[in-house]
Amino acid sequence: MSAPAEVWATGDYADVCDRMIPELGARLVALANVRAGDAVLDVATGSGNAALPAARAAAVVTALDITPALLAIGAERASAAGLDIDWVHGDAQALPFADASFDRVMSCVGVQFCADRAAAARELVRVCRPGGCIALIAWTREGFLGRVLAAVATATGAAGSGGSPLDWGSEPWMDATFGAQVADITCHREQVQMPAESPTAWVDYMATAYGPLVRARNVLEIRGEWEPLRERLSEIASAHSADDGDGPAIGAEYLTAVLRR
Repeated sequence: MSAPAEVWATGDYADVCDRMIPELGARLVALANVRAGDAVLDVATGSGNAALPAARAAAVVTALDITPALLAIGAERASAAGLDIDWVHGDAQALPFADASFDRVMSCVGVQFCADRAAAARELVRVCRPGGCIALIAWTREGFLGRVLAAVATATGAAGSGGSPLDWGSEPWMDATFGAQVADITCHREQVQMPAESPTAWVDYMATAYGPLVRARNVLEIRGEWEPLRERLSEIASAHSADDGDGPAIGAEYLTAVLRR
């Protein structure tokens, strides 16, 4: 199993999606304007947060991910719902599909975590048909998840001078990366509300379920350095917390990008 697959197989990412971002998949499908009969590719699908609603829209859906355990969960859910989806084990940086294979190419906070950002970007464009579109949702650097991931990278020594997954949540990076490859790019910033009994409760849950944070906690506990990061993440969560009447929640900003071929 490759390193990225190990990260996302750690914890319970399917449960994280169910609890924290259940509506983002349907939002992405709407952004992509998925219609009945469209050939749709969901890249870094996880357990199918976007693939399942695309299939409910009567699209012809292929869902790709590098983590077999998440694909298995997605396949079980599709079967239980009577949905026909082609689940493919593969790497977003080298998609196993011919050029111009899909009308709609999507990724929901997934492809942004590829190590080779340039290769992943090229692949998204390559497999999208002229006249089709690529729709992406990515965590922003300035938003809650961006600040959490940056704090984790600093604490574990993973922060460096190279590119970051959070680049995908930047309008200038989107323009610089895709501008010469597509006809049009439309970006907007939106928020998802993540339920949390308290800021610290959110951190403690994610430290058992969200792969990147689980692995960071495991490393830092050995060094005796987990508690300082836990406190810092609780502070970040507190700064983004509110109660809008539906219960306490944490607002997490993301970038939507729709790229027309």
